[in-house]
Amino acid sequence: MTAFLKSFIGGVVLVVMLTACGGGSNGGSGFFGAGTGSSAPSTGSSTDSSSSSSSGTSPTAPGSLSLSQQIEQLERKGGYPTLDRSSDIAGPDANKNGVRDDIEAWIGTLDVTEPQRKALMQDARALQQTLIVDLTDKAAVQQAGEKIMAAVNCGGDRFTPYAQFSKLGGKIEAMTANTRQRAERYMQYNKARSGSSTTLPSYDTCEP
Repeated sequence: MTAFLKSFIGGVVLVVMLTACGGGSNGGSGFFGAGTGSSAPSTGSSTDSSSSSSSGTSPTAPGSLSLSQQIEQLERKGGYPTLDRSSDIAGPDANKNGVRDDIEAWIGTLDVTEPQRKALMQDARALQQTLIVDLTDKAAVQQAGEKIMAAVNCGGDRFTPYAQFSKLGGKIEAMTANTRQRAERYMQYNKARSGSSTTLPSYDTCEP
């Protein structure tokens, strides 16, 4: 548990920093395949290059696109889901289950077991709460942190090895903070949590 807790905490900082830097002035996406315990993938893979060459188009020179443009390009190719980029911090949640609709749809496409899917939904719900919690309410902020730890603990119980949950959870984290407004709100939440502590539970914390 201790090892993946350290991985989780380090991932939070990485995701927020890169998301905030990657968003454009129009609130563009900051989504990338990184986060909890994982590193950002290369957007100039050999597969993409060979594909571009075979189609008769020249591959884009590395570094010529902004992070936001790279993400949009990957979305068009189907590498990542098309995400909600509305100015609303919470985003759409038609069924009111606490998970943004586009993130829930992506989780639904994953090749995982039902208990694992529920663990990912719990993780998404906990991360979403960090964007809408009243930051002036210390008890509510503490509770939001405890829900994240419960989700991390559940993920560790449902996925073997834990790295599988870490990778998927990192993507959910990045998708949650996929616009500049959401990334800034996420950073404000982490600032509000500064100085507080939450213990990783040692019991079953998976939600029904």
